[in-house]
Amino acid sequence: MKLSRFYPAGLYLCTLVLFGILLAPATSWGQDQATLRVVVSSDQDGSPIPSANVVLLSPDETEREEEGILHAGASDSDGLVELADVVPGEYLLRVTFVGHKTHRDTIRLAAGERRVIQVALAVDVETLGQVVVESEREVTVGEVGVNRISEIDVARIPTPSPGGDLASYLQTLPGVVSAGDRGGNLYIRGGTPYQNLILVDNMPVVKPFHISNLYSAFSDATLQSADMHAGGFGAEYLGASSAVIDLSLRQGNMKDFNANGSLGSHMVALQAEGPLQTDHHSFMLMGRKSLIEDTSPTLIGEEDPIDFYDVLGRYSYQDSGIACNVTALHTNDRGEINPNRAVDISWSNSVLGGRCLSFDEYFNRPIEVTVGFSRYSNSESTAEETELYSSMEQQFLKLDHAFEGFGTLLEYGFGVNFTRYEAELAERFAQQESFSNRTAVIDAYVSTDLEIGDRLTLQPSMGSQLSLHTTPTFEPRFRASYLPGGTGSHEVSLAFGRYYQISDAITDERDAGTTFAVMKGSEWGDPNQGALHGILGYRLRLPDGFEAKVEAYVKRHSDIPVSRWSPETQIEMETALADGMTYGADVRLEYDNSPLYLFLGYGYSQVEYEASSGNLGAWIKQPVYRYNPTHDRRHKLNTVASYTFGGFTTSLSWEFGTGRPYTRVYGFDLRLQLPGENPLEEPGTARTLYSRPYGDRLPMYHRLDVSLERTFRFSQGVTLETKVGMINSYNRKNVFYYDANLLQRVNQTPRMPYASMSINFN
Repeated sequence: MKLSRFYPAGLYLCTLVLFGILLAPATSWGQDQATLRVVVSSDQDGSPIPSANVVLLSPDETEREEEGILHAGASDSDGLVELADVVPGEYLLRVTFVGHKTHRDTIRLAAGERRVIQVALAVDVETLGQVVVESEREVTVGEVGVNRISEIDVARIPTPSPGGDLASYLQTLPGVVSAGDRGGNLYIRGGTPYQNLILVDNMPVVKPFHISNLYSAFSDATLQSADMHAGGFGAEYLGASSAVIDLSLRQGNMKDFNANGSLGSHMVALQAEGPLQTDHHSFMLMGRKSLIEDTSPTLIGEEDPIDFYDVLGRYSYQDSGIACNVTALHTNDRGEINPNRAVDISWSNSVLGGRCLSFDEYFNRPIEVTVGFSRYSNSESTAEETELYSSMEQQFLKLDHAFEGFGTLLEYGFGVNFTRYEAELAERFAQQESFSNRTAVIDAYVSTDLEIGDRLTLQPSMGSQLSLHTTPTFEPRFRASYLPGGTGSHEVSLAFGRYYQISDAITDERDAGTTFAVMKGSEWGDPNQGALHGILGYRLRLPDGFEAKVEAYVKRHSDIPVSRWSPETQIEMETALADGMTYGADVRLEYDNSPLYLFLGYGYSQVEYEASSGNLGAWIKQPVYRYNPTHDRRHKLNTVASYTFGGFTTSLSWEFGTGRPYTRVYGFDLRLQLPGENPLEEPGTARTLYSRPYGDRLPMYHRLDVSLERTFRFSQGVTLETKVGMINSYNRKNVFYYDANLLQRVNQTPRMPYASMSINFN
């Protein structure tokens, strides 16, 4: 049977199976217990509120007697929290969230009842800045390795875009390294960019970061929340061997129409949102276009030939028992990382898909279904060479559900992903030829939470992936959390597990002047990229807004495709497989008590690759060669501060990093092809000779970014937001890389002032 015939048949079969499950009648395993589902939203715009505290108390307990808490939970990105196995009876329901008025209600639950309650919290400006530590019994398993990011966090970081941007925020976190300020690549705790999984409303996006590393496709105006899993994540995330960035976008305003237009020295943006039917249907549209190529000669005194844009559209529907979103995203980037080389690189993402969460009382447990399409392509070209092109196209279907069995709640999910890879390669890739092929991947997982007393929570999980060209993977994972004092103030947690990905991206990491990657799936006989993770962490939370977090981690990667090294420059790129070991520690100190916000993050890490010298290059004499790749930044220190006074908000971000490895040029000579060339008549071909791969380090890096913002209100519903600032304010000449082809040092962005204004109509 032809593979192309299998795809639609398999997709239809899986769809029928999934909908058969969805339409099956719900059954209850615990008929004597009740289930309460609370959906928390804002009464201002109808949007869901994540991380709201929802508790059930004994009705005779006072507000100050927290010992009366019987059940507790925090709402997810959909504003939903489920309290299961509730003993029938009367309770006091209390819902709280920072900056909103507390909701209280007395409810009675009957045996076997499943009830959905919608709670709309009213904004209370007098409580802004207060930190609510709600429950002694609430256990948030999985904080180890996880960074919870809100749109407020993103907005604090100085960036030239109107508002904040996710890319600028991520680079302030310990453990996150960028190779420079251009290229759109982020390395998370030793992993490569293509070992990360990026999800937008549960849909995969390969590279949503723009060619300028200050920007992504997600501003604070479109972002509801984000979770960055730096490692040790559960089996619900399959297909990544290093890290996961899980993004949830805002739905359009369900109450009122809003419009926004922004103009800045580096970007222009338009946004509109509003209800199609109040409280039930809404839309959101946003488009942004870079102006860097036009304004850089004036602002920084030199050409910066990079350009990008992104377009985002979203339709949302919500009712008493269901919430659905349809999301479309397109990004496009092009430019030259080093203008003197005239190497043009480009990439684009296109995503279209829908996600529905049903929490109706009819179903025993909430059910989530995601279906969609995603495409990524990238290319590289010069005036002399044939264009290099590679793309990856995915069609996917996912189901997440839960059931009660073996005396506990088991969460499970499975999905199918049909992927098409294409590439057109010139002579540069010596081991790769142009190709077009397809594969199908089926994955499944199961996980559970086991609470042992009030202090210990265990979360074992197991996942597996199977493609048409590989054997099934076996990926056991485990997370645990312990509360030493029995409260949420102290938490000790750990995570470990095995991770695989059934895809590769071949890049030339020897050359920082290009970001081109050949996307390809695993084939028969090819090993899957794999990794072992281990993390141990401690977190301290105090009620005055102070939080401290310390984590130690180790990652062991296997079968990483790397560039082979030759003692001379060559057009052809050959690859080999290497193993990698990363270990390190992160420290985060955070103080958030309006009007002051302070953050200090320090990260130490060591990344080491090893491979057979015969695979890396015959000129290396050791049988096994060990080296530190270009993203091995040993020390990284970040500070962020934000302060609001007299209607102004000022922010600063300072980063320090030790030098990254690079390969020193050893010398130059002329090569003759003997006996074909006559040394008396032919001058030979110039070539550059290298010393040991990554044997030296670039100078240290540091940069200070600052901004000042002010909002003016002209009339009811019309505001003007203004911002001025500067990137690299003391004009540090940070090295990006050394271009051995041009014998040229390439610096990162010099001092770059910016200004922007946004007018809002609501």
